[in-house]
Amino acid sequence: MGLLDLPAPLFGSLDQIMAMGLPATIRLTIWAVIGGAVTMGLYRLLSPQVKIAHAKRVARDARRRLSAFDGELADAGPFIRDQFVAAFKHIGLVLPATLVAMLPLLALLVWLDTTYHHSFPEDGDIPEVVAWPDDFDAEWSIDDEEARINVREGNVLHAQFTLSAPVPVIEQRHWWNWLVANPLGYLPSESGIERVEIDLPKSSYLPVGPGWMRSWMTVFCAVMLIVSLLIYRWARIE
Repeated sequence: MGLLDLPAPLFGSLDQIMAMGLPATIRLTIWAVIGGAVTMGLYRLLSPQVKIAHAKRVARDARRRLSAFDGELADAGPFIRDQFVAAFKHIGLVLPATLVAMLPLLALLVWLDTTYHHSFPEDGDIPEVVAWPDDFDAEWSIDDEEARINVREGNVLHAQFTLSAPVPVIEQRHWWNWLVANPLGYLPSESGIERVEIDLPKSSYLPVGPGWMRSWMTVFCAVMLIVSLLIYRWARIE
């Protein structure tokens, strides 16, 4: 389990409770509201609002003085310097709280992508499974009502995975997997298998529009943007 996967059991439990009475699109909307509210709330709590407001005023004054300057470019150095100093001070005040507030959101996005991006095939449907390099053969099988991926070279079984989550790619472990792990596991490094792709169906959550627009990301980002802007104005966040 990666660092950003630590809250996944909590997210999964809450989603299962909501799934008892709510369709997937409504659950995504609720997750977007939660994501926007938590992110903006954490930023509001952790950021030095008074100092940020002062830094904004200083930056506006620096821009106004530079705009009002009517002399030679060589003499504008102090005004340009003041504007850059004010801008970087503003960024320095905002950045730490922004990075911390983004961590729960990143964890939520990772879990949502794993849970909502693809879906399991319908009963009786067999998705295409491809392994690289093509010396290996990958196949889909059902064993004890569980979907499995078997990777063979001739008659030798090199890897086997249970499809415990709708994840379409299995690879060897990379350095970034300490942050985001693959719930299906990893290919053995000594096996020579580089990658396995499973042609899982992509989930759709909107009744109209092109395929890319019907994904979970469209629903989530649209709702979260609206919620974040409303909270930003209502709470007068700097």
